[in-house]
Amino acid sequence: MAKKIIDVSEHQGIIDWNRVKSQIDGAILRVGYGDNIASQDDWTWKRNADECTRLGIPFGVYIYSYATSMAQADSEAQHALRCIKGYKLSYPVYLDLEEPGTQSGAVQRANRFGDIIEGAGYMCGVYANLNWWTNYLGGLERFTKWIAQYNSVCQYAGSNKDAWQYTSSGRIVGIAGNVDMNHFYRDFPKEISGGKVTVPKPASAAAVQKVTAPKIIYGVKTLHHGILHDVDGESDFAGYANDAIVAVKIGVTQGRVEYRVHCDGRWLKKVSGANWKDYINGYAGDDVHSIDAIQIYYYTDINKAGRYYSAVYKVKPFDRGSYLSTITDTDFSNGDGNGTAGIFGTPFTQLVICLK
Repeated sequence: MAKKIIDVSEHQGIIDWNRVKSQIDGAILRVGYGDNIASQDDWTWKRNADECTRLGIPFGVYIYSYATSMAQADSEAQHALRCIKGYKLSYPVYLDLEEPGTQSGAVQRANRFGDIIEGAGYMCGVYANLNWWTNYLGGLERFTKWIAQYNSVCQYAGSNKDAWQYTSSGRIVGIAGNVDMNHFYRDFPKEISGGKVTVPKPASAAAVQKVTAPKIIYGVKTLHHGILHDVDGESDFAGYANDAIVAVKIGVTQGRVEYRVHCDGRWLKKVSGANWKDYINGYAGDDVHSIDAIQIYYYTDINKAGRYYSAVYKVKPFDRGSYLSTITDTDFSNGDGNGTAGIFGTPFTQLVICLK
């Protein structure tokens, strides 16, 4: 049997939860919107959470997303975690995807948001309308889905359809004005214990995965000295004094890395491998033209690493005595990416990369 759930925010003003309690099975409360800034907290969030806690009303939360970059996805996840700290949730932490102009890269950012929320022990879900789910959000099968469609039936045909927002014009005694109404088909309170997802203990200590720090190993090919020895982290540099680099190879011991280089007046395709014999995806560069800029992004395997890492890198251009400014994680989810190490038109001869 579907549960009757409302979702509320500051738009509902001060709610009389004593009167509301008998009319619902639970609530999804907005914690705020966008980046992890206190001024972007929903001003009714804490009161709503405190009242639901006092009255024993099961609740979850959502955060309205404005993210257009991975960094903002990280910030929005931290925003949600900051707000819910100390509260016991009975429903997931939802990412609300509906802001116009944020469709591009939304899947990658939602996965990043989910990595952080789930890494903290909470169940994560995604809210979006039918149009978004149908046209923009393929590849989010890992999440419980909350579909908005104001209709007599929900026409979403995909998997994990666990909740349906069927109207924004509901009426509940104790709430002034309209309120969103939802059918929840999955019994989340039974699955979620103590505010976090109950994770079964492994049968033995051997089943526990050891947390280890990832390492980045990289090498370069130069115009006159060919392939040089690989370098591990920032203890050394890859390159040769006054010899232009024509190809770069980057590998990691866990997680995944993506990178691309700029040469001959253009960006070459993004690659993710680390193999000099793989001409398609094993390295970046064309073996002929001098590289003048590079972009790198590292994707953490949180289950193995235990925390999130970023690729931190810098280059030394030809005939310069010092390195350029350090760059942290170019964001490829936002168009062509932002954050570049190098100067267009000036080849670099030394490269340093580490994970921090």
